[in-house]
Amino acid sequence: MRIAFISDMHGNAVAFEEVVKDLEDQSPDAVVCLGDIVMKGPQPKECMNLLNSLKPISVIRGNHEHLYTRYQKGSNPNSFKDILTSESIKYDQQYLSIKEQEWLSNLPENETLTFSDRKIDIFHASPKSLNEVIFPWAPIEDVDKLYLESTSDFSFYGHVHHAFVRNSTYRTIVNAGSIGLPFDKDNRASYAILDIGTKGSSVQLRRVQYNVEKAINIAYDRKMPFAHMFEYALRKAEYPYIEQLFSSATDQ
Repeated sequence: MRIAFISDMHGNAVAFEEVVKDLEDQSPDAVVCLGDIVMKGPQPKECMNLLNSLKPISVIRGNHEHLYTRYQKGSNPNSFKDILTSESIKYDQQYLSIKEQEWLSNLPENETLTFSDRKIDIFHASPKSLNEVIFPWAPIEDVDKLYLESTSDFSFYGHVHHAFVRNSTYRTIVNAGSIGLPFDKDNRASYAILDIGTKGSSVQLRRVQYNVEKAINIAYDRKMPFAHMFEYALRKAEYPYIEQLFSSATDQ
């Protein structure tokens, strides 16, 4: 049994298209999506269409999908975070129908899948939160909390945009990384494959090259808000949503 786990496309359909091609070569028996299909990238509709073409057996809600029908401005509506979020939502709403937004924002937050007697917990950020950040270098005590069922063999998640495989005390923890916005200084799209056989299981983290310049040009051509941050992320594969970059754009 071969299962592919994809995550964090963030509206980068150029990267997602290349991953879909790679998936055709890898021929998984099933595809699972761990959330954040949209927002922060220029092509949310195209990412939705690509996801549907894969016929995933499960799609989990990410923290960005969660915002579509729940976002409320904070106590400081002119803050960097609130402006970034509200403008990103407005942009995506130009391309996604109300029905699509409601579907995305009401996806399940977690699930336990069973394949060949192996239990696999899936969630976007952590079992109890859509926003918790647990990096590859987190203390083992934090990693040990990444499960839904005490008897699970694997936990797969996304959110932090750092692909890794790590053994916790009781199970194997896998972060599929990000297809659209990797932050681990490798700007190739990332996803994970789990192979389950009669003699054991193995995980591979795949990296897929794509046309970064094409994705950046689409963002600018469509006048996507904060396109310069998207460009920074794609070129450097580092987290771009910092106030210094925001200020440099608003000062121009």
